[in-house]
Amino acid sequence: MYTPLWTAACALVMWSGAFKRWGDVGYLLFGIGLALPLWLGPLLAGVERGTPLGDRYTVRASLFICLFSFLQNYFGAPLFFRCFGMEYHFAVTWVGNGSPWFLSFMTVAYFSTYFALMQLGLRQADLWARRVGGRRRRVALRVGACLLLGYSMAFAETLTMANEWLRGYFAYADKTRMLVYGSLCYGTLLSIALPLYARLGEEPEAARRPLSAVLWEALGANMLVLSCYELFAFFIARG
Repeated sequence: MYTPLWTAACALVMWSGAFKRWGDVGYLLFGIGLALPLWLGPLLAGVERGTPLGDRYTVRASLFICLFSFLQNYFGAPLFFRCFGMEYHFAVTWVGNGSPWFLSFMTVAYFSTYFALMQLGLRQADLWARRVGGRRRRVALRVGACLLLGYSMAFAETLTMANEWLRGYFAYADKTRMLVYGSLCYGTLLSIALPLYARLGEEPEAARRPLSAVLWEALGANMLVLSCYELFAFFIARG
């Protein structure tokens, strides 16, 4: 439900060119403004009002998304700088490891949509898997669905982000190469994270793991993704 709102806000800002007149404060406020509804949601969620804050699904989902947004923007983006010539030229100085901080806040909104859509696709795949005989086949179908959904979402973002409105502010050295191979790298992040995110909504309330367990699982998944990135970088350099 939030997707049309943040996408409309981004489209309006790009179409009007308003972002070209901003500085550090303007960009950061815009990023925080996109992320804020997702942080306030767990506090205002009526359906979970009687549940302790740490046990709420909305809190767990928001924490998971925020961790991936900030850690991957800081530690993961350098792969795309090195291997795919990704460039940011926004008029900002508040930058962490080459990536503007405001983009980490914006990614919270992006990922909220990505994971919601991918979770719908994974649930449909799980329904199909129930009709398939054999545990190995069901596992293979689920893994294949995660890979396909992750790659598709990464491809869609790459296709839409480097657009004419952002010319001179955001670009790849070779967009076709980024679409094909960069989407494979980025899609790995989404594919690994998807089953962990989906698990948050599958656990019965009485059997939910402590919030600390969700935190460590998300941190471990981020480390696995970064290891995969280095492996991709090795093969890309050799190619």
